[in-house]
Amino acid sequence: MTFIDDVLQGRATIDDFDAYSEAWDEAEEDLGEFHEYAGLLWPEYALWATDHDHISGDDVLTYVIAARRHKAGLLDHLRSVKGQDPTAAEIYRLCGWWAKDWEAVSQHYGED
Repeated sequence: MTFIDDVLQGRATIDDFDAYSEAWDEAEEDLGEFHEYAGLLWPEYALWATDHDHISGDDVLTYVIAARRHKAGLLDHLRSVKGQDPTAAEIYRLCGWWAKDWEAVSQHYGED
């Protein structure tokens, strides 16, 4: 199970993300790439890991989790709420930094 899976199942909250990161860092066995261990697509992880002026990593995780709850990709979810949600609009704008990465995962996951 990943961090995202555990949040969706009610076994974790966004506040637990650092504990998952520490567990990955301290694991003696190879757990793979951190973004996969956490349940994030590469561009979602890149958004989370990059320091932004007005957007926190927790903001990014909140929208990733909301997208998963709605069974939507992050871009589709942000597109659907950005008109009434300034934070979603800013994250959607920041997604442009990883446009090629989004294109690759969107084709794989069937997002527009």
